[in-house]
Amino acid sequence: MKKRIFAIILVLASASSGLFAQFAPLERDFSKLMLLIGREVMPFVQQNDLAGTGIGVASMEGDFFYVAITTGAVFSDGIYKFRNPNNPEFEMLNVYKLIDDAVPSSGTARDLYDKSENIFPYPTAKLAFGLRIIGLDFIFTGIGVPKGVLSTDELEADLMNFGIRVRKDILKEKGWFPTISLGVGYVYSGIHFKYTLEEFTQDFSNQKLVINGGLSLDTRVHSVGFDVGISKTLLILTPFLRTSLWYQNAYYETKGSLTAQLENGLPTDFSPSAKVTINDWAVMFAGGLDINLFLIQLCATGTYNPSTKGWGAEVSLRFGF
Repeated sequence: MKKRIFAIILVLASASSGLFAQFAPLERDFSKLMLLIGREVMPFVQQNDLAGTGIGVASMEGDFFYVAITTGAVFSDGIYKFRNPNNPEFEMLNVYKLIDDAVPSSGTARDLYDKSENIFPYPTAKLAFGLRIIGLDFIFTGIGVPKGVLSTDELEADLMNFGIRVRKDILKEKGWFPTISLGVGYVYSGIHFKYTLEEFTQDFSNQKLVINGGLSLDTRVHSVGFDVGISKTLLILTPFLRTSLWYQNAYYETKGSLTAQLENGLPTDFSPSAKVTINDWAVMFAGGLDINLFLIQLCATGTYNPSTKGWGAEVSLRFGF
């Protein structure tokens, strides 16, 4: 009797290992997919994190307090460049169909997806307020979206971003000479996504392959740096330039808990994962125009990161006192 039980255990163990071996390429493909997405996205996260101060002038002198709201985006040179149906990097997973099925068949999301291989926007919205105390500018920025606000049947997301900058004007505007300031700052961001994959179906070896489960994505980015700002007021217009050097400690991790099943076969669990880290310095350039309408200021800003070739555009509405 004991021998029979032992034989049954061996058979079940062999069958289980055989099933996992059959789907091992699928686990590698999902891990590769998640890794490639991280490598495409993460270099542009910091530039987006640093946006949204809502002010262009190099010094707040003359004002005591301001609040601002900013909207804009950072644009990369494309995403999902690996989605070619014949990409040899993927052995078993139909990556093209997986991504295409997740996008609506029409509307704005479909239009963005169709153009995403050449240009991709990372939108942002921020709140900011500034204080001038003891000759220093203190600028605070941030936004938070708690869990459940951005939620659908397939997607759940939450994010947090906050930052602080301290500036000191080292040369005050006089005659034709501009205002020049030096500043230091710190910015943190964290993002969590959870995506539910339900009944994704593709062909494999003339059989129907069905995949279900969940994928999670987490990012954490710490940025610390300093900048030099210059501005000159001309009537109600204040053109400005800013050069910054920021160090980032960025971490991206994805995990999956999925089940694959071929028709007439047994379901098999697999757990893909991927990690990306970035630790380096980045130069940022910004320039634009402040338009002073007394209590209201409109600020248009463009940004550029030479290392990623990412560029950004944002518009801020500011109320100063």
